[in-house]
Amino acid sequence: MPNNKIKKISNIKNIEKAHPYSRKATQMNRAVLREERTAQKKVERDGPKRMAVERMLWFKYAMPDDKPALSDADLHDIVTDYINRNDDEIDKLHKQHQARKERPKPTKLDILEALRAKDSLEYSHGTIEVPALTDARTVELLKAWDGDHNSMSSIKKIRVRNPIAVAAAQAAKATAAGAAAARAEARAEAKAEANAMQE
Repeated sequence: MPNNKIKKISNIKNIEKAHPYSRKATQMNRAVLREERTAQKKVERDGPKRMAVERMLWFKYAMPDDKPALSDADLHDIVTDYINRNDDEIDKLHKQHQARKERPKPTKLDILEALRAKDSLEYSHGTIEVPALTDARTVELLKAWDGDHNSMSSIKKIRVRNPIAVAAAQAAKATAAGAAAARAEARAEAKAEANAMQE
């Protein structure tokens, strides 16, 4: 059986003469649903690409022109600025919401707060991926980059972790190790006492 299904609405002739229950109407419906489905898949596929490009563009324009590369401290400052890039708008939306308490919270406010929380969580866990602004060659490539997703792969990227989160994790690890050593010492003392009582 030949596969002669019409896949585009533009390929169907005499659309205006189609009866609602005719084969032509079924073809039109199928073509419209297919176009909607492919458009939705394209949006889902291009979403992460668009976010990655927007992040790179933000860092491209946030990079100072007078420096060939950044120090680690400057890189962390720029990443913090990136995470807090929507704070002014969030504050403005909060003030508007406070003035109109009876209305529900704006969706845009929820989206911006969720985006900031996601970026902050990525930064504290060390999974946020940013251009390697500490490398002079990467900075040159980033400044010359035209904003195309396909050429973005030539720019070296690194994962950055919040130094405060690293210090907190090390302190927690040291505290846990100290607590484990104290428990082991207490067990050894209890065992020594039990052995002394048996003798």
